[in-house]
Amino acid sequence: MGQTASEGRQTIAIAPGSSVVLRANSAGAASYIWYKDNVLVNGQNNQTLITATAGVYRVATWNALGCFSDISEEIEVVVPHRLVADVAITKRSESKIVVVDQVFDYYLNVRNNGANDATNLVIEDALPKNLLFEHLGQSTDGIATFDQLKQTITWNIPFLANGKFAELVIKVRSKQPGMVSNTAVVTATEFDPNLANNKSTDQKEISGLRIPNVFTPNGDGKNDTFYIQLLESFESNEVTIINRWGSTVYQSNHYQNDWTAPGLADGTYFYIIKVKNGNSAWEDYKGYVTVIR
Repeated sequence: MGQTASEGRQTIAIAPGSSVVLRANSAGAASYIWYKDNVLVNGQNNQTLITATAGVYRVATWNALGCFSDISEEIEVVVPHRLVADVAITKRSESKIVVVDQVFDYYLNVRNNGANDATNLVIEDALPKNLLFEHLGQSTDGIATFDQLKQTITWNIPFLANGKFAELVIKVRSKQPGMVSNTAVVTATEFDPNLANNKSTDQKEISGLRIPNVFTPNGDGKNDTFYIQLLESFESNEVTIINRWGSTVYQSNHYQNDWTAPGLADGTYFYIIKVKNGNSAWEDYKGYVTVIR
């Protein structure tokens, strides 16, 4: 319900979609007659009238003796024009290949498609468990904060004019290989006619090393070395090759994808590969590779 109208001429403003209770001052009348814009409101004979539409309302009364009163009360109901702002968000990650334990950027772009200015925008971005928050990068507008307990970025923009946009950069670190799905949402005070663009999800593949299970060092220029894809994405690496008797036949602390198994017989060998970036812990890969000439 909305407000209750009482004495004299009043103006009552109600929000779009809400209602107001209009009440005549003349208590104890036998019957009430309501008019809206000088037109009789049929079937409304009570002291109160509920309405959700704009107009000038007047009321007259009949008392118990059958006497009719002049119209003495006027109430104007105003429904202000509803402000509309179609706020939209786009979330994207940078296009580079990202491997485990590597920092990369997310970009949040918020736009006001109109028709009015948008106010009190709130953008929330809950990070999935396989990402670590590093820090907030540059923001073109508003204030962004990170809640460590909830693992959520909240970005508040007090005002975004019609047709304008704002951007925030978020730096995160990958934790493990696989597909990362990350969603951000935006809301504003004004009525939003298109909720479909208030949410945006980015899908980012976090790659691990891609290690071959066979290579052919026969000098034909094809698959001649033990080539580990994405090895160059890590700052440090260690590669150890062991034969079936447990003896180390090759070891490198900065492997350059150039091992051709010189002097070794064809067969299957066991590898231990360690990689890391910065001061993070070593990540180990173990498996078998077969040499065929």
